[in-house]
Amino acid sequence: MRRFFKKWVVVSLIFTMLLTIGFEVALAQQYVTFKGKVVSIYKKQLSVKDDKGTTMNFVFGRKTAFNPGRLPNVGERIEVDYYLKRGSNVAYQVRIKAAQ
Repeated sequence: MRRFFKKWVVVSLIFTMLLTIGFEVALAQQYVTFKGKVVSIYKKQLSVKDDKGTTMNFVFGRKTAFNPGRLPNVGERIEVDYYLKRGSNVAYQVRIKAAQ
């Protein structure tokens, strides 16, 4: 009986560890980059249109890094690094590109 109990405990611990590692990998955020021109900025939302005509909306907050340290103006070319959180594209870094 004791031998069975020890094996069961070891198997349970291994299963729990593998399950925990699996959840960490599954919950890892995937970061994506989107390049385009700023169409609009309203409150904490940013709309960007790329060269193909696709418009994407992003939300930003106090953790979003702007490079240089300012909000982009409408019409400026930018690169937005973002991730998906609760159905919203969350910008974590916005790089303003120099005019060409």
